[in-house]
Amino acid sequence: MRVIDLTIKITPSMKVFPGSPQPSFVQWSKLETHGYDSEAMFMSTHTGTHIDAPSHFTRGLASVDRIPAGRLVSSAVLVRAPKKANQLIERGDVEGEKIGENDTVVFATGWEKRVASKNYMAENPGLSAGIAKYLVKKKVNAVAIDGPSIDAGADEKFTAHNILLPGNVLAVENLCNLGRVAKKRFTIVVSPLRLEGATGSPARVLAIL
Repeated sequence: MRVIDLTIKITPSMKVFPGSPQPSFVQWSKLETHGYDSEAMFMSTHTGTHIDAPSHFTRGLASVDRIPAGRLVSSAVLVRAPKKANQLIERGDVEGEKIGENDTVVFATGWEKRVASKNYMAENPGLSAGIAKYLVKKKVNAVAIDGPSIDAGADEKFTAHNILLPGNVLAVENLCNLGRVAKKRFTIVVSPLRLEGATGSPARVLAIL
């Protein structure tokens, strides 16, 4: 068994979605004073590699703590669909792919390589309405992507979010290291915190080959 970490490291200086707070870590206790070290942290629930719960765009749907644990471990299919700034993933990008019910579809656009660039958060590629509707119809478990959002940076209507999440398809964003995943099929593990009522959570995401 081989395990590949698909998770971006959370740091105070990392890029965050425009308008979101920079992560901060404050020393809360000291080994010399209290006998142990600990930290308090402040960040958006959509920081770094994270999962979007259905409630993120539609009130009344499941929050992150209500996502069944069985959905956090699933069979994944890797779709390599190289895209440039603001380009859309279309239905044609999955032609010939064997995508089944309850699969997690992982899109490798190559955008993760631009994580240090100024336009990483603003001009990322994303899903078209057509592919989003197709994946809802296929009843996939989740869609994951190697960029900050499943919607293209130029999409101010959050088209894919508003199709997938109400359609009971989870979203996992900001993956990395997909170039190290050599197999088309693997097991994906998504480990969010069980935050009551939250619309999402940072998550450790692992590919198990």
